[in-house]
Amino acid sequence: MPTTQPTLAAKPREDVNQPKKICFVCTGNTCRSPMAEAVANAWAQKELETLPPSCRALALPSLEAFSAGICANEGAPIAAHAVSALEAAGIPALSNHDYRTHTAHTLTEQDAAEYDLLIGLTREHTMALLFRFPHLASRITVFPSDIPDPYGGSAEDYRICLKHITQGISDMLFTGESK
Repeated sequence: MPTTQPTLAAKPREDVNQPKKICFVCTGNTCRSPMAEAVANAWAQKELETLPPSCRALALPSLEAFSAGICANEGAPIAAHAVSALEAAGIPALSNHDYRTHTAHTLTEQDAAEYDLLIGLTREHTMALLFRFPHLASRITVFPSDIPDPYGGSAEDYRICLKHITQGISDMLFTGESK
């Protein structure tokens, strides 16, 4: 009978009444994944605002988004064009998730185990996640379409990238609703 190597078990959710924790993953965590994090958090907050005021104080967002990189330059700031694209699109910088102060972070095994869903922004990112964290395979998925890296590109490249990210998040997490 073959033997298998033990792996770190995925931590089960302790409180199902908490928002679903998702993490968008790209390469360096300065462009695509922080933009995806900002959009998802803004839309989850917007969902709360549709509730009657008496319910809003008691409700939690449906999800809480985070982001990380496969090989980030720890502490690097979010790209200026990413901030400009988010602001131009009307994505608010939330008090508990202010994308303007985002700094890059490499996804660790400990971090990965904390998320309910890990979303690679390209097939390559998803494969890297599967290779690094095979024991979390049931939590790893790919974004609806590969998001090209705008790093080093123009402001227009970032606006186009954000448009694709926005469409993918709508399709994947908010059932195709236009926000």
